[in-house]
Amino acid sequence: MRIGIVSDTHKNLYMLDKAIKLMGDIYLIIHLGDCKKDLTQINTKYNLNYEAVVGNNDFVREGEVEKVIVINGKKILLTHGHKYNVYFGIDRLYFRASEVEADIVLYGHTHAQNVEWVNNILFINPGSTSLPRDRKPGCVKLTIDEVGEIEVEPIRFEY
Repeated sequence: MRIGIVSDTHKNLYMLDKAIKLMGDIYLIIHLGDCKKDLTQINTKYNLNYEAVVGNNDFVREGEVEKVIVINGKKILLTHGHKYNVYFGIDRLYFRASEVEADIVLYGHTHAQNVEWVNNILFINPGSTSLPRDRKPGCVKLTIDEVGEIEVEPIRFEY
């Protein structure tokens, strides 16, 4: 399954639209908070399946702060990251991932793209589509095939 991952869109529908187009053929899109409503607004154009969690800037806190989903046998923890102080590292998030036996953790909040393996758990932060604190706006395309093989494609783009 091809999955698009975005976070921290902060009401910039133009940049979210650009990210979705750059990810190409995806089946599911995941929004990791901070204006998750942006996804429901733009998705009228794409009609994709989606999952979303709320972040610290989702002032109308409709939805879950964290959830676990399973795709092709891989347990995936979705969270914005603010509850785990990810600005100061992913240690607390790692312990939560271990607790729920996650294979993959998707988080945002830092506005900086990051992909790393820690003790057989894959951590992915797509960065921000609109307000990056690293080089450029970003998103990630994640593919999990039928046997559970994982491919990660970080994507950067211009304003």
